[in-house]
Amino acid sequence: MNDNGGNGAVRIGVAALLAVALVGSAVAMPVSAEARYSEYQEPKLTTSVQGSNVVVPGETTTLRIGIQNRGTAVTNSEGEVSELASAFRTAGVTPGAAMSTTASFGSGDTPVTLRSGEQPIGTISPDGQQTTTLSLEVAENATPGIYRLPVTLDYQYVRALSVDDQETFVTRRTVSTRTYVTVRIEPTVRLSIESIDGENLRAKEDGRIVVTARNDGTETATDAELLMRGSDQLTPRTNGLSLGTLDPGETATAAFRVGVAETESTDTYAVPFRLRYEDSNGVVRESAVRTGRVTIRDAPTFDLSTTTTDLYVDSTGAVTLSVTNTGDQPVRNARAVLHPMEPFSPLSTSANLGTLDPGETATAKFKLEVADRAIAQDYPLEFTVVYEDAYRETVESDRLTVPVTVGPEMTVDTSGTPTVAAGSTETIEVTVTNTGEGRMRDAVARINVNTPFETDDDTAYVGDLGPGESATVSFTVSVDGAATPKAYSVDTTVKYDNAFGRTVVTDVEPTAVEVTEPRGGLIASILQFLGL
Repeated sequence: MNDNGGNGAVRIGVAALLAVALVGSAVAMPVSAEARYSEYQEPKLTTSVQGSNVVVPGETTTLRIGIQNRGTAVTNSEGEVSELASAFRTAGVTPGAAMSTTASFGSGDTPVTLRSGEQPIGTISPDGQQTTTLSLEVAENATPGIYRLPVTLDYQYVRALSVDDQETFVTRRTVSTRTYVTVRIEPTVRLSIESIDGENLRAKEDGRIVVTARNDGTETATDAELLMRGSDQLTPRTNGLSLGTLDPGETATAAFRVGVAETESTDTYAVPFRLRYEDSNGVVRESAVRTGRVTIRDAPTFDLSTTTTDLYVDSTGAVTLSVTNTGDQPVRNARAVLHPMEPFSPLSTSANLGTLDPGETATAKFKLEVADRAIAQDYPLEFTVVYEDAYRETVESDRLTVPVTVGPEMTVDTSGTPTVAAGSTETIEVTVTNTGEGRMRDAVARINVNTPFETDDDTAYVGDLGPGESATVSFTVSVDGAATPKAYSVDTTVKYDNAFGRTVVTDVEPTAVEVTEPRGGLIASILQFLGL
């Protein structure tokens, strides 16, 4: 640096002046003369994409943009350099720097939509660089090629600075300049869903989705595979279906087996797809997601009703179930399944219904034993309807509850006034009445005698007894001669077959038998005692 006593012109580089400013910042000197600084050339800003500038149609991406100050300004300085350095520091400015810089990007006539607005950059020192980001979306139908995006840079720089009698005067200049960044749009594959059809898509079943896909891009997709993304409603059972080679504009069809979740009602749902393929460089890529829509129907619905046969406490009976398909689709190979619950013990739990068309009804019969601790009342029975989907997979309906009535336990009543003289053998008659609600088939009455009675004839055939019907039966009994004349109780039971051929024995019913005085008086008693 040439020193001319502080009055001559001094030509220094901007970097040298900054170095002197840092050294001079530690020196405090009075101002002895006016100091001046001026710049003959403004900062020069350039822009470029940092990293890859390659984008593809349909892509939304963010580019990193570098902004560099390549200015080599020639400056003119008069006076003490230390005074100028102090003045720059006091004014908070930097010689040769682009200050308060902002960047605004444009798309021009390119097939690009910008997602970024004006970007604040700040100060860019000489030979320095700052970075910012640019978000953009490439049109799906963009033609491959190289495109220039205009960038408007607005900034300020110090044109001149003077110090006189400890007053600092700064002259700033505002500049707006245009530069460009270059992006390259490469050929790519772009997936489009041309059509989509759902087959047998019902809640809880497996169905099929048939998709026709098209390559709407500008590049051939080699070894293309169509992938279906699962959702809350649909789960792909088959996936990654091969489409072969898809040239631009070409279509191919794939059929996916899918599992359908349980849905609340019939509705339409989105189905997302993606194409995996090899590009022209052999690189495996995946397209953006594209969706189609399919309708999923609600699960089949059924109406149940029942009738009962001989369903009584402590008995074996039957429930006849009627199942009606109340949905709008056929149900194939249906079966009714009974789920055991108290107080029933099913003897059969599954019955075939066949194929039920909409509105069609089929019946099934189930045998049940009713516990002896049950009481006569209505009880719920739970059933499900099991059927097959289009892939012969088993599907089970929700549990359906239907009430059944259990009648009171079957009972009999005995009546009559049989009498037997002490010391005699006689035939007694008893009337048996069916006091239950069901029919007794092949009924047999039996008496159980204790002292003073004896019998070798304790059973009598009754036959069939409907509810409320009676029959009179006979038994031969002998009474001990020493029996006290009075009324005795003889136990009577009835054994019968129910409607299913199962043997049932009623509870014990007491029958009154009157024992009278021996016939023939004292002599007859003596002879009987002597065995004569």
